[in-house]
Amino acid sequence: MTRVAYQGEPGAYGEEAVVGWFGEDVEPFGVATFPAVCAAIDDGTADAGVLPLENSLAGTVGDALDALAGGELRVVGELLLPIRHQLLVLPGAPIEEIERVSSHWQALAQCERYLSGQDWEVIPAADTAGAARELAAGGDRHAAAIASTRAADRYGLEIAAADIQDAAHNMTRFAVLRRDGDPPLAASGSLAPPADAPRETLITFETGHHPGDLYRALGSLADAGVNLSRIESRPSGSGPWRYRFLVQVSGDADAVPLATALPGLRRHTSSMRILGSFGVDAP
Repeated sequence: MTRVAYQGEPGAYGEEAVVGWFGEDVEPFGVATFPAVCAAIDDGTADAGVLPLENSLAGTVGDALDALAGGELRVVGELLLPIRHQLLVLPGAPIEEIERVSSHWQALAQCERYLSGQDWEVIPAADTAGAARELAAGGDRHAAAIASTRAADRYGLEIAAADIQDAAHNMTRFAVLRRDGDPPLAASGSLAPPADAPRETLITFETGHHPGDLYRALGSLADAGVNLSRIESRPSGSGPWRYRFLVQVSGDADAVPLATALPGLRRHTSSMRILGSFGVDAP
């Protein structure tokens, strides 16, 4: 059975992403951090892994981007996971008695409008499912957690308030990772894009520090008619105030027009790596 790593504990949204891409015939297993997801793939403990790169409400997941851009793994897929946050309590605990609520900081940020209307202490946790597990284990009827329906079912908690995220279109973009050169794995889950889906490519690069360096690098893509759908900058780790860029562009790295644009992009960068090409589904 295919073994796939995600960050978090059983019941986490990462676990939902694994099943959403690979289907039910998969073995998801949680690890503590995003670098640990990559390490599990690198050393063969996992056949694949998933990383959340961006949320439509809370923005970039910087630590996950750093783990991806700083390694040697290949992005072989992308999925958009709808995020539906539930307020979880112990069975029978009334919502009127809640005094504190815990969850991952991203989930708390995605429910800011709901939480701002409550007089509760807000406590960040390592992940959503971990907050649910700790609530179930602690037995505190004055505490609540924000997590998924999957976490509620796993830990025997009740949903005191449903779908409390700030917007109905809340979703997280996950990357599916494999070792470079490994054969493809079947994607039979409900969130995997169709085989004929449009292709996009993730690229990471660094430029010099002269006027126009980034302009000339991105101009190589524009001159070839390649559309840029997103761009992020992250500290490169090579020195203070030095950054790497991560861009997602239309097309496959092995097909025109992107293939013809890549040599020009490489000439205008100090380092460049293609993270992967993959099919994408519209949100």
